[in-house]
Amino acid sequence: MGLARARYSADMILTTLLVAGLAAAAVLLRRVLGGGERYERIPRGPGRRDSAQDVYWEARVLAVLNGNRAALERHVLGKQRHKPGLKRWELLRLVYLDVTRHQAAPPRERRAAPRGGVFRTHF
Repeated sequence: MGLARARYSADMILTTLLVAGLAAAAVLLRRVLGGGERYERIPRGPGRRDSAQDVYWEARVLAVLNGNRAALERHVLGKQRHKPGLKRWELLRLVYLDVTRHQAAPPRERRAAPRGGVFRTHF
């Protein structure tokens, strides 16, 4: 009984060390490969319960940006700087709306808006 228990605890220790080593290697690899630390800090993953929204909005933004992931990160980080409490999918949605927003017509093509005191509803 004692030998089986010792072998079990040794296996548990080795398993724990292996998992910890793999986690440390993943973190080190992410740093070496230059993953944007600030972009990665934006909440994401399956525990958020809105990961489907993350995938959906990220795909839409990337489609608009022609697959330019660096531009996506710049846009999202800019949004997060101004709206720090939002979830990742909400930031991606705002970026999508900004990127696809149609610019206002130049002044020569716009009709003048009537002033409040001048506007008449009847004649």
